[in-house]
Amino acid sequence: MGNLYDYLKWRGDLSFSEAPINDVDSLIFSLISYLDLKDIVPATVQENGIPLKTAANAFFAKHPNSKKVSLGVIVPKGIITLFRAVKDTRRFRNVEILAYVNEIDLKKQMQFSAMTFILQKDSMLVAYRGTDDTLVGWKENFNMSFLNVVPSQIHATTYLNRVAKDFSGEVRVTGHSKGGNLAVYAAVHADVAVKRKLKKIWSNDGPGFRRGFLNNPAYIQMRPLIKTLVPQASLVGMLLEHEDDYTVVKSRQTGVLQHDGLSWSVMGGSFICLKATSHGSQRTDHTINDWIKQMSPAQREQFVEALYQVICSDNATTLTDLVSLKNKNKWLQKSAMLDPHVKKTIIKTLSVLFETNKKYIMDDIFSKK
Repeated sequence: MGNLYDYLKWRGDLSFSEAPINDVDSLIFSLISYLDLKDIVPATVQENGIPLKTAANAFFAKHPNSKKVSLGVIVPKGIITLFRAVKDTRRFRNVEILAYVNEIDLKKQMQFSAMTFILQKDSMLVAYRGTDDTLVGWKENFNMSFLNVVPSQIHATTYLNRVAKDFSGEVRVTGHSKGGNLAVYAAVHADVAVKRKLKKIWSNDGPGFRRGFLNNPAYIQMRPLIKTLVPQASLVGMLLEHEDDYTVVKSRQTGVLQHDGLSWSVMGGSFICLKATSHGSQRTDHTINDWIKQMSPAQREQFVEALYQVICSDNATTLTDLVSLKNKNKWLQKSAMLDPHVKKTIIKTLSVLFETNKKYIMDDIFSKK
């Protein structure tokens, strides 16, 4: 049993013409998309892309001490180590990167980032970044529980249409976490001409969608091309409405830490797969989704807005701000001074979650007896 670094040793000497892109490659590109490549990778599809090795060398020249590069408290820093490892492999070093985009819009409540990889002259891969360290990015995630469409999904569709419009070869789309959701959404809503070029869509532990999306004829048409991968204790990938036809990947981590793609187990050129997710993951899936279903869209919006007020009460803009020693507990103190209605909304909604979880725990106990 190996990891992504072992995969690079096993398959790193094979070009994409010798060994076609696979699930493991998809995850690696998804993780690379978390890196800030602004002013390194061209921002438009009209400009020539640069080789991955060139981009990596520029990144490490810009950050000579990679230990000081901050990806936030959620994104694993091991991605930087992975970037250093892939740049010298025959498989990845000549892949061209272009059309790097990173947009944060507080007014629209949007966090969106993507980049495009040209594997060969006739093969393109679009990778969408998952949720980063910004609080507005997390707010947009929560907004998915009551909005049919969020801004990053619209941007993802526009981006895919733009980069794939004039490309004459095959197009594939991937993403990790929210990036997986964006990959599926963009493929489903892409222009007809772009859809004809699509060969594969990967969602690596990406959350699902609002009710009704899976019944959309456009989704049903695209479904044969979609591959959803989740770790055995998946939490993020079980959120909202999702297909039951997903691939379960073995992870070396436990619980929510399995969301880290660097922990997924590899053998040869494939992930090590299991028959089903863990019982804990299934219970969490039922608990959270039942909790969401018990609230109307208006109630979900009220809760999300109230919670967002609390975590931003000390002018925090990132998760790092929330957990920093300087601001530690200050936002909790300030939240005590919030509007009574806001606090009531949060307490009431969390009480419903507690009761829902308690129900499933009791069901577990009685079923075992």
